[in-house]
Amino acid sequence: MNERTTRYSDREIINNWAIFKRSPAIDHILENRGIAPSDGNGVIGYFYIDHEEGISFRIHALCRIEPGKLPGVVANFEDHGEDCILRYDEFREFSLLSSEEKNNLLLSDHQRWYIFEDQRWFIYYDPEKLHEIRNRGDLDRFRAPGYFDDVYVIMLARDQEKIPEVVWVRLEELSADGKSFRGRLLTEPDTDFGVHEGDMLTVHFAEHEGGRFLVAETGPG
Repeated sequence: MNERTTRYSDREIINNWAIFKRSPAIDHILENRGIAPSDGNGVIGYFYIDHEEGISFRIHALCRIEPGKLPGVVANFEDHGEDCILRYDEFREFSLLSSEEKNNLLLSDHQRWYIFEDQRWFIYYDPEKLHEIRNRGDLDRFRAPGYFDDVYVIMLARDQEKIPEVVWVRLEELSADGKSFRGRLLTEPDTDFGVHEGDMLTVHFAEHEGGRFLVAETGPG
């Protein structure tokens, strides 16, 4: 996690509502909408996973934060904050909303299924093949901070003279039996394994003396 928000894990924040205090990044977003800094001292929004951009926060409303009180909504964005997105590196101080707060503010935990009236666009695109991978808790220790679909993998060659290498892979789908994954190689290996950045790999768990790892094997069987 970002060092400023270490009290929450990535899994705890995804698909959850939160309140952010105003920050330069938020002020820039609001200024583009003609909203003055004096109108509110915080924003309410929703964490979701962008497959390419990582964990993101979509701002839905401007609010006023007062100690011991429910956040007061100053302005709801009619387009549900279509262009009001904070990316992981822009996260600053925030608090997740409790179930009671969400109920009082009439917020739903199923925002990712909302679509505009003309049905042109999903706010939170969560295809089934990625949903299955994101639910796998056994992958969490391998995930990149902030990039929930990206995992580190040990690249192995059938030619055992080649030294194994750690690479990053963006997982795309789970096999039918749940025992392996398909993913896109995000980093170019230093060693010639016969695969390159952008190629699709099959990844699976393997047990070694040092523990359990994600591995991808290359080369002729």
